[in-house]
Amino acid sequence: MYRFLQDLKVLLRNRSQASSMHKFLLLEGLTEWTRHPDSAGSIDARSDGEVLKRGNADRHRDRFRVRLLIALLAATLFALGCGSNATDERSVKDRSDVGVPDANDQPDPGSAPESRAAEDEATEEVAADTPLPSSPVGLGAAGPDADDSPPAFLDDRIIAADLWGPELAILSAGMGFDGVIGLPDTDLETVRAAGGSYYLPECADAPIVSGATAVGINALYRGTADDSPDYDDGLPVVFTWPVLGSTVHPEDFLFTLSNGDQVVPNSAGLVPNWELNERNTVVVFGDFGNRGAPGEVGAVYPAKLEIVDDGTPLRFLGPDGEESGVGLTWEGEGATGYGTGPQLVGAKLNHVGDAPAGEGGAPFFEQVQLPNDEFALYGGGDFRLRMLTSGGFTPTGITGLTPDAYERHFRVHATAEDGSTVLLSEVDVDYEVAGGRLRVLGLADLGQPLGDGVVYDDCYVEDVDNQIDIILQGDDAAARSITHVEVPSSGDYLPLYNPGGPGPEPFPEVRYSEPSPYDLEPVVIALDDPLRVSNTP
Repeated sequence: MYRFLQDLKVLLRNRSQASSMHKFLLLEGLTEWTRHPDSAGSIDARSDGEVLKRGNADRHRDRFRVRLLIALLAATLFALGCGSNATDERSVKDRSDVGVPDANDQPDPGSAPESRAAEDEATEEVAADTPLPSSPVGLGAAGPDADDSPPAFLDDRIIAADLWGPELAILSAGMGFDGVIGLPDTDLETVRAAGGSYYLPECADAPIVSGATAVGINALYRGTADDSPDYDDGLPVVFTWPVLGSTVHPEDFLFTLSNGDQVVPNSAGLVPNWELNERNTVVVFGDFGNRGAPGEVGAVYPAKLEIVDDGTPLRFLGPDGEESGVGLTWEGEGATGYGTGPQLVGAKLNHVGDAPAGEGGAPFFEQVQLPNDEFALYGGGDFRLRMLTSGGFTPTGITGLTPDAYERHFRVHATAEDGSTVLLSEVDVDYEVAGGRLRVLGLADLGQPLGDGVVYDDCYVEDVDNQIDIILQGDDAAARSITHVEVPSSGDYLPLYNPGGPGPEPFPEVRYSEPSPYDLEPVVIALDDPLRVSNTP
């Protein structure tokens, strides 16, 4: 741990580009920290006097250098510590009991515009890869594992995590992106050959890439990255209930692909959904398909997922306690990021309360990504509308979504006194709806607030997970008039991408994942019953 902190301070103090050796030492140090978090003691890298005295410009560049590490380990892996907070834990009710409007009772939200074309007709695309061979099934099928010393946050702590349905179920399990996990390095030619994205913004002296090295995967996930027959693909499995991290293993997941092959992931873990109030999404890496779109000859992608008994069953925390996930199944049609982009799979409205609950859970990530809650960003607010996504939601696939981006990507639907629909499309504007007034403050659960060296630009560091919050102020009765959250993805609204997206400067010969389609998600009103659970073992 000491070596990690020393190399981190060297990197932070050095205004020139970090060397490959420093990057390697940082990765190795992080590996040591994830296996033995207690070795850090009370050391806090932010307490170094020399670090605190840096100017804002230097701190901005330094945060980006740390982003380089996060990008290698987590920021491109979807959207994709200890402590406890008090929260109410109540049972889940049927959606009709918690304020989800019946679709037949809603005003017509308008016809859904078509999603933006995913590729320029003038851009040459690579053909679908050859079908993948079958992989063995069963404990140990994923290859070498690190079960004797798993990452520190693969534990069973859960604080105020949301329940996204009355029953345990798989909400989504489509392939996100292909072939950029487990790279030997993230140099330009390596990333290009793997079909990733590579971008060097003006605010940085090191690139942002859409690939991750095997070192990072081994540090943060159970299992190990594999480069045979090609580099690994990324896939988030989103559940209705939070998972007990100690039970997560690659062998829990059995995928049947569209060509009939059955595969087990090479690795599995919670990053980037590591915070204690999240943890309902498991990210897995393996050979799940290719870049073929549904309907194309040779296209391969997941068609079915089964949660199987690997000897250490995957377990979840529900309203009545723990429950095994063995036997859960999911089936999808065209479930690949090269057929459709990321979508919402849930939306839930809660009171903000007096303090954020369940923030944090991994000290290293906390230092570069937190605080990112509504209190740090807006001083509180009255309501948190949390969106749950099927994959990462970023502007380009590799650049971060900033808290001021609400007007570019989202709008909230509410009902007026006369029954018509009111679109909350702007921030800091008071909207009159049934029951009173509502105002959108902005987005949260992304990254740190503006100022003190943090700038909302292409170098912004955010957590790239499957949760994004819309923070609102207003009257309680007015909040109950909220019906939907919309992702227009066209016209005046920009689409969003998972980590397989093109980035700001895509390679012309590469097929990237699709942009988000039009989406309109009903909102669960959880103002009377928070629909959250906690577990503090």
